[in-house]
Amino acid sequence: MTRRQWRFHATRFALGTAVVLLVGGFSGYWWPAIGIALAAYTAWLLYNTWRLHRWLRDGDSEPPESLGVWSDLFEQISRLQRRYREQQARNQAIIKEFQSMTDAFPDATLVLDEQDGITWFNSAAERMLGLRFPEDSGQPLTNLLRDPEFANWMAVDGKVESRFEMASPLDPNVHLSVHSVRHREDQRLLILRDVTDLHNLEQVRRDFVANVSHELRTPLTVLLGYLESLGDQFDDELGPAVSRMQEQARQMQALLNDLLELSRLQSDNLGGEQTSVDVCAILMQLKEQALEISQGNHDIDVDCQGGLYLTGSEADLESAFRNLINNAIHYTPEGGRITVRWKENADGQLAFNVSDTGIGIPRRDIPRLTERFYRVGSDRSRHTGGTGLGLSIVKHVLNAHDARLVIESVLGEGSTFTCLFPAKRRSLRQERKEQA
Repeated sequence: MTRRQWRFHATRFALGTAVVLLVGGFSGYWWPAIGIALAAYTAWLLYNTWRLHRWLRDGDSEPPESLGVWSDLFEQISRLQRRYREQQARNQAIIKEFQSMTDAFPDATLVLDEQDGITWFNSAAERMLGLRFPEDSGQPLTNLLRDPEFANWMAVDGKVESRFEMASPLDPNVHLSVHSVRHREDQRLLILRDVTDLHNLEQVRRDFVANVSHELRTPLTVLLGYLESLGDQFDDELGPAVSRMQEQARQMQALLNDLLELSRLQSDNLGGEQTSVDVCAILMQLKEQALEISQGNHDIDVDCQGGLYLTGSEADLESAFRNLINNAIHYTPEGGRITVRWKENADGQLAFNVSDTGIGIPRRDIPRLTERFYRVGSDRSRHTGGTGLGLSIVKHVLNAHDARLVIESVLGEGSTFTCLFPAKRRSLRQERKEQA
């Protein structure tokens, strides 16, 4: 009520009190008059309080009829109720509009609480994941999607920025890409997108590359064999041409081998059994190969921490380490130094490190080095004769071993490539055998 209304009601109350006092004074019965007036006023208050309670309980739209201050109170409450209903209607309209928009999303969207319980999901999640409302509300998502790899990804999400791909629980032929977004402090938004078409196209591409590479490998091997057998049978005029043909054939053969290796790594299967790998033994073999490739033009040092073994595929790890060492040789001028290290860092991570004093890499090119066929300048590629797949192979091998590649380089001073393996990849089996 406004201040004017309160003044009006206060004036009426004062006039009523004055009338009661006048009646009591003229009649000579002060206290009976005051008692009767108070009793009547109390009864009036109780009656209107009861009417207010019944009105609020029954939820009638129209307020009760009354007089004085109660009429204004009923009107104020009625006005607040109308505002509340209007606001509630607007909120319901916003919720319905939001639900209609989210239901139109082709991606399954879920909101999870801090315990990974489902607090909300759209209709796409019902279609793609088989969720039901309200039965699945509040349930932990990992209890409904029983995929161990998905549970592991959920456990590390937020600590490691990564996407996850999984098969749909309703149809194994449907592939879903999962992405998580932090929503408030205690919630996160989970988005699952159907990437079946992209997955199938990627599989077709891998199969095509693998099949073409495999089919070209045999005729190329035959051609290279004939060129090598005919290399010494030509005069000085044709000899250089045959040598050039041999060089190009070997380059193509190396490209096919790398394509096949990359296709195998992209098939999501490690190239061999997970064993305890003696990295130092591998590095000793790679050092001998590096010295042959360098032909004495570089200083090659290997610093290996003994007793440090790695769980993984020995063939794949050897391939990745070889690519990094060969790259260092190819991009380091004569007289340069190449240092290879294998050690355990202070934080428990296992680090394979290749440093060189070569030509370096421009900063803008470092993020794209692991892309297939990416070259840092055509002149560098022409001189080194690489396939452009070495670092891509390294990246896939490291991904399969839960590792990551860190590249540091200063143009004109050299580069450092570091493979960081998590502490859980350290193998103790070989050490126990030695102690036994």
